[in-house]
Amino acid sequence: MHEEETWQTALKFMAILVTTIALVFILKTLKGIFIPLVLAVFLTYLFAPVVELLVKLKIPRVLSLFILLAVLIVIGRYFVQILVNNTKDFIALLPTLENELTAKISALLRHYLNVETKGLVSILQSTRVSEMLSSLLNQSFSFFGKALLTLLILIFIYMSYSNYPYLIKKAFDKKRTREIFTALGKINEQITQYFIVKTLISCGTGVLTGIACGIMGVKFTILWAFLAFFLNYIPYLGSFLAVILPIVLSIFQFPASYMPLVVAVTLIVIQLFMGNFLDPEMMGNRFNLSPIVIIFSLFFWGYVWGVVGTFIAVPLMATVKIVIQNIKPVSFVAVLMSKKAYIPEDPKLFSFRSIRPRRKK
Repeated sequence: MHEEETWQTALKFMAILVTTIALVFILKTLKGIFIPLVLAVFLTYLFAPVVELLVKLKIPRVLSLFILLAVLIVIGRYFVQILVNNTKDFIALLPTLENELTAKISALLRHYLNVETKGLVSILQSTRVSEMLSSLLNQSFSFFGKALLTLLILIFIYMSYSNYPYLIKKAFDKKRTREIFTALGKINEQITQYFIVKTLISCGTGVLTGIACGIMGVKFTILWAFLAFFLNYIPYLGSFLAVILPIVLSIFQFPASYMPLVVAVTLIVIQLFMGNFLDPEMMGNRFNLSPIVIIFSLFFWGYVWGVVGTFIAVPLMATVKIVIQNIKPVSFVAVLMSKKAYIPEDPKLFSFRSIRPRRKK
């Protein structure tokens, strides 16, 4: 009997392992389909409040989506053009910056550590970094080229999701239907609020970074603002990457000056305020992921879907956490994924103050 249980456990483990490997293979092989699908779902939740508001004004749902997209395209067109020009100018300037940086590092190593720096110079060849950034820019254009597929999926989602309540009513009895609607209502509302709040915080980070760089005279202001916005979706590592490039640029832009220190302090304070204070205040503990989960998700989705996977890893894991915390049999997994344990007392899903258990008087 004991041997039989051991064999059953081993078979279950092997089945889980094989299923996981197969799933990773499918996700990696078919990333051209899955990435637009995931992005379309994210945009569905992000656009939902505006679209539903227009629907209440008797505007058809799909037409509401097109109106929203048209407004975003008109506003974003000029911003994207400025961003592309900023990025190209920065790539063109990069070889000069790298040569100066390499020379300074070599001088410091020779002077203080008596280290030979010929190997370092060959490692930090400007062409390598320039080619990497150029490749990243080309990947970005390729990614935007797939936006049509994302848009088509988004339209189909908005056209069809209103029929699902009727399908659920037909498929289940009244009690089960009520339970499903309650769970789906919580999941949809929490995911929508997560994406709205996270995007607002990212926009705030980008705007403050852009304003600060503009006031201090740091070049490529739009580029740094965009990076601060985009990288805010990657906790810890994203904040570091968002500040290190403008700080390094300021060192060469303002030689023999205190301005690089001012730039560094200002940008770091913005990141600390938005990431360590405002983000937890607005999001609440229930949306926070454990650092271990974040690091694992960054490596996993980065391996599966490359650069795009790195950026959507944390929102994707947050979505998974929201879903499973509303499914009782597996809700304990959401607790294990959390940064802090949270026991909800207030029926409200989030507030602009930290959601913490009330202290007994």
